[in-house]
Amino acid sequence: MSDSEPPRRKILSLKSGVAAPGGPKPLERIARPAQRIRTFTPEPPPPPAPPATGDFKCKPCGTRFDPPTDLADDDSVRCPSCNARLGLVSDFRADPPNVEKLRARYLKKPG
Repeated sequence: MSDSEPPRRKILSLKSGVAAPGGPKPLERIARPAQRIRTFTPEPPPPPAPPATGDFKCKPCGTRFDPPTDLADDDSVRCPSCNARLGLVSDFRADPPNVEKLRARYLKKPG
């Protein structure tokens, strides 16, 4: 070393597990409790979907509905969802329904 250089500093090292005299005690490792055994129980299957209600399906919006039974034959039936005029009650009550005059599709019941 030359006289013009300042003295070198001491190289720092990582702290060891031994505490310096007069300092705080080193931390102790906390023992973990024994691991729990986890059992896998599958969730029960969801309940079946309720059967679709309605014999007719609105052509404009696709909502299934039953035509009201308390209206007179010359009243018009409206969709409960989009309020579109779908036809006359007399056309819905005909057997088979007069689908040419209705803005609704007749859905056949399975079985």
